[in-house]
Amino acid sequence: MNTQSIILLAVLVAVAAFVLYRYLRSDKKCSCCDCCNSGSCSSHILLLLLLPLNALASVPYVDGVTEATSAVGIQRSEYQILANSNDSTRDVYRIPAIAKNRKGELVAIYDYRVCGFDIGFGEVDQVMRISKNNGRKWSPETKIADGVGGEENVFGVGFGDPALCFDRESNRGVLISVSGRCIYGYAKADYRPFIARQTTTDGGHTWNAPEDITQQFWGKKGSIFQQSETDDGTGVFAWAGFFGSGKILQSRVTKTGQYYRLYAALLVKGTGLKGAYVVYSDDMGMTWQLLGGDPAFQPAPDSDEPKVEELPNGQIVLSGRKWYGRTFNIWTFAEGSTTEGSWDTPVNSHDVPTGIKVGANSTNGEILIVRGRRTSDGKRCHIALQSLPKADTRADVSIYYKVLEEGRSYTSATFAEGWKLGMQVTNKRSAYSTMCLQKDGRIAFFYEEEPYIYNMVYVPLTLSQVTNGDMK
Repeated sequence: MNTQSIILLAVLVAVAAFVLYRYLRSDKKCSCCDCCNSGSCSSHILLLLLLPLNALASVPYVDGVTEATSAVGIQRSEYQILANSNDSTRDVYRIPAIAKNRKGELVAIYDYRVCGFDIGFGEVDQVMRISKNNGRKWSPETKIADGVGGEENVFGVGFGDPALCFDRESNRGVLISVSGRCIYGYAKADYRPFIARQTTTDGGHTWNAPEDITQQFWGKKGSIFQQSETDDGTGVFAWAGFFGSGKILQSRVTKTGQYYRLYAALLVKGTGLKGAYVVYSDDMGMTWQLLGGDPAFQPAPDSDEPKVEELPNGQIVLSGRKWYGRTFNIWTFAEGSTTEGSWDTPVNSHDVPTGIKVGANSTNGEILIVRGRRTSDGKRCHIALQSLPKADTRADVSIYYKVLEEGRSYTSATFAEGWKLGMQVTNKRSAYSTMCLQKDGRIAFFYEEEPYIYNMVYVPLTLSQVTNGDMK
């Protein structure tokens, strides 16, 4: 029960006790009838008092936000709708990102689609809410990036698809988004989207104005994904790309200089480019490098929107969106190096007997590795979590899990096998999802759910809930 309910109950009990005392103080029976005495009357009043108390205790508390639709296996009171799309004909809110800052506060960022459609169609803003108490209460929605709209493809028309990370040792953070009026699917060599960066030095409470960092990636010769001044049909020349929304990963093992390394996954297309790639930054997102160094090498050419995680031994997992499951590829560093290494061969989870198999919904999800204990023997272990819809359409967002063997180096094939279906978070129409570990040890799960397209729903989950009791 929350603090407000406890206070209200205390006031109710005190008032009832005072009335009862005044009512019976000077008489052996009440004035309502001649057949009762103070003992029986007191008992009846106390029984009647239990009815409103019980009703009040059963009311879910969501701190002034709309209660989410019912879902599978969790108390309704745990669900909170952080943004309510109130028009069934428009994509008003979409694309969740959530991260924990150094203080343990949760910062949730998502698109507010003023134009009614995806980034590239017109004005899209980035908005934010913050929780200081493990998701129980959230601040009012605040706009942190204001798209100006317009018909021309210039930086600042809109800002969408947020990718977010906070430094675990300072109050710095970085937010990357897409900008411009160029739809990814229609981009070409002379008509391309932009990449925007915002930074914070106070844990996400305030953000600087969006900066155009596109030319680190394309827009001039020498960029990561552009080897020539113009596209002559040879070499590498990016037509479009964007960071996979949701989580930017901060390494647990690699620290160069002041900060632990950041890893982010991009979807890129163009001459000599196709699918998902991974970039890294050793200065909290100020400058980026391509993992592997060679943009002509395609780690996951059949992948769509990608995510990235780090195995306990430092290997990097690329997890890409696809029809029927996920595309996995593993990067292994050369002995003693933090920059050199090699990619394995990408594997489609649907083709692996014990891999993740879902319907043909091609939807983005999140990959997260956490520590836990096996319920069967209490042994500590690492568990990989992967969220995505399991239905044939965008519905039934669920979380799959895989227990990792301690000290093992994985190939793409061995990582793609051995997954189990864990918790089905919702039985509603639902799509993109992301997650991070809260300060209290629970998992902050942030996803899109009906009605409309979509409400932005937050729910805290325990590892036991996520794994159907197998882990804790």
